[in-house]
Amino acid sequence: MAKARKAAKKSKSRKPAKKAKARKAPVRAKARKAPAKTKATKRTSPQRTSSEPTKAMRLTFSYDGDYVKLVSQKRTEMKVPPSDPVTAFKKQKGFWAELKNERDKTLYRHVMHNPTRNDAEVFPETPAQSISREPAPKRKGLFVVVVPDTAKGEEVTLSRSSPEEQGPASGLRALASKPATEIMRFKLKK
Repeated sequence: MAKARKAAKKSKSRKPAKKAKARKAPVRAKARKAPAKTKATKRTSPQRTSSEPTKAMRLTFSYDGDYVKLVSQKRTEMKVPPSDPVTAFKKQKGFWAELKNERDKTLYRHVMHNPTRNDAEVFPETPAQSISREPAPKRKGLFVVVVPDTAKGEEVTLSRSSPEEQGPASGLRALASKPATEIMRFKLKK
């Protein structure tokens, strides 16, 4: 019996030889060529998509009412927000920072919520009343702007829309009623 078991094990471990069949080679699709890049596709291709940190300049500002002051300028390595359009924005409303070269050409622009708020949301005492906006007479605070740290960048400007009264009796001002104008310009430390 022991001999029969050994023989059975040997026959299980050995696989019978298969007859070779002639196979047809699989039909492969022709490799597609990548479309040729034209000048138009080169111009519209996205900028860096890497999540790797890049050279940046972190600018910290303080504000007291409408007065804005640069508190600190620090070089760092971090991801810089993508630039907003750098042309055809002169009549737009809002708040933004621009990085400019020595010829006053905008190299980078970052649109943001106005950090120097003109008013504040006021919640009613009863649920039947609606939320309103009230002038904020004692506005003080800090905000940070990050721009690319490039050799071509010479100056940074801040632009803001000026508020307009919403009625003589109300004392309220609109958030951004007029096109933005430059409120601050300073040279970057090299």
